[in-house]
Formats: sequence, structure tokens, C-alpha cells
Amino acid sequence: DPQGLSMTRQESTVQAVKSSATKARSLLDKWLKRKVVSVLFADISGFNYLANILPAEQLLAIHSSYVTALEDVGKATKGTVQSLVGDRVILSWNAASAVAAHASEAC
Repeated sequence: DPQGLSMTRQESTVQAVKSSATKARSLLDKWLKRKVVSVLFADISGFNYLANILPAEQLLAIHSSYVTALEDVGKATKGTVQSLVGDRVILSWNAASAVAAHASEAC
């Protein structure tokens, strides 16, 4: 029966698509879990202005001290530096690794 054979192929195709979708969802659930995190966004107010008026060595010293201080805070409180671009630093808690009391660690 051509019509019966066609339905069997359709059913087979539907089953294959459902199976692939189930596998994809399982992988997504494993790797992309939704969770609550704490995030700190920091930058130096007036950094562009400072960059225009300070000697490079002095600006580098200020920037290095600032970044080191934020990295130290992150290490001391189980935080992770997520991004460092210019004078913008983003630290997070409970994102890259589990931190039970992330909200209090971030404060």
C-alpha cells in the first residue's frame, strides 16, 4: 500500500526528528543551566580623561593597581574575572564555578 508506506516513512522521519531534538535538549540542559549569579561591573571614572593628561607610565601604574586590586578581591571572595577590557572589569560569583553564598561574597 503506497499510502501506508508513505505514512511509515513519515512516522520514521518524525521519530528521527523527535529523537534528535531530545538529544539536543539533553545536551543543552547539561551545559546551559540557568542559575542565579552575582556580578560586579567596575571602571575608572574619568579614565579617558586621565589617559589624555597623564604620562603613560603613571597611567599604567594606576591601571595596574586597579586591576590587581579587583583580581585580589575576586580571588579572596571566590569570584572570577569574566572580562577585562581597558578599564572595564567584570567579576562574577557562582557563574564559572559554584559559590554557595555568592551574594554575600560579592558584597
